[in-house]
Amino acid sequence: MITLIVFAALSLPHQQINSPAKAVSPVPPEQVLAWQLEGLTSEEIRDELRTRGLTERPEEAFYNALSAAGANAETIRAVRETKAPRKLWKLGLRLPGPTDYLYAIAGELRWNDVDGALLTIENEEAKQPHNADVHLIYAQLARIRQDWITAYGQATKATALAPESPYAHGQRSTVCYYSRLVECAAREALVFERMRPHDPAAHIVLAHARELQSRFDEALQAYTQAEKLNPSYSAIYAGKGTTYQRMGDFENAVKAYEQAIRMEEYNVGYYCELAQVYLREGYTKQAIERLKQAEELAPGQPEILLALGNAYLAGEQYGAAVGEYKELLELAPDAEMVREQLAKALRAEGRGEEARRVLLESSAQLGPAKPR
Repeated sequence: MITLIVFAALSLPHQQINSPAKAVSPVPPEQVLAWQLEGLTSEEIRDELRTRGLTERPEEAFYNALSAAGANAETIRAVRETKAPRKLWKLGLRLPGPTDYLYAIAGELRWNDVDGALLTIENEEAKQPHNADVHLIYAQLARIRQDWITAYGQATKATALAPESPYAHGQRSTVCYYSRLVECAAREALVFERMRPHDPAAHIVLAHARELQSRFDEALQAYTQAEKLNPSYSAIYAGKGTTYQRMGDFENAVKAYEQAIRMEEYNVGYYCELAQVYLREGYTKQAIERLKQAEELAPGQPEILLALGNAYLAGEQYGAAVGEYKELLELAPDAEMVREQLAKALRAEGRGEEARRVLLESSAQLGPAKPR
């Protein structure tokens, strides 16, 4: 069975090493996958990459796609730990036969075309309706879109088709966790842990389920077990941050998220989560600082723009909040909630007439009320 997208990355270290002093003829990331499929050992691939470097540091989605296509942990570790100058490159490799779709998804995710990746996997599901891996990957892509109904349906299909697969149970538990289905999350997590007791991913998934059940001590114990198995995985510390936050332990929540950021400085989600911890405690300045760092890493990201606008509003920096909301409305002009927040910031700044116009524009877009 093809290695599942999301769980293969869970066992990988997130620290990075220095790039070679001189990279000669850098390797495009798709070549790494080609070598893996051609049968090169992980040691051969790692040595080649350390000598030559990569044309670009791939994003996490690309590591996941490599994993889905069968690349093992050593290969992906080599990709992750090698730095080189960022240059544009185009995908050219085609995988053989029934795995073509995996490489198509790799390319689409690399260029942030989630809709294209979803269309690819939807078409593949029609061709391979009894392939559990297809349903697992579909569930993961639906999770990116936060389409929990689709993700749950696909994870359930995968579990029914491959009940012996620990990753099917792990994926279903994760989907249930985000869907707030408490009993499902716990039940599937326990199956995953029983089938993979030495896999840190299994203990992380169990920790999520225990946190959802408000069994916080057990959640922290599961994270500790995962840490013993792989102390270099940043999601352990982010998960601890979430648990401490729910326990009301602000100091330890901050420390845990800071540790996650130190280990994976490119993960904008960690900055946003830490900012929310600060905001809940009234530390708007620190929240804004973290969100600005996230914005530098992912400019134009709607979720970050909204969070920054809200943080500025909470900190009574109304002009800055107006700027963030207006930028967000350019990306999502139909976002009713953003218009309401913009109007709130405008009124707070003494621009009541402009706030009224913003809300009138919103009403006009909604159209006249239907006759009763």
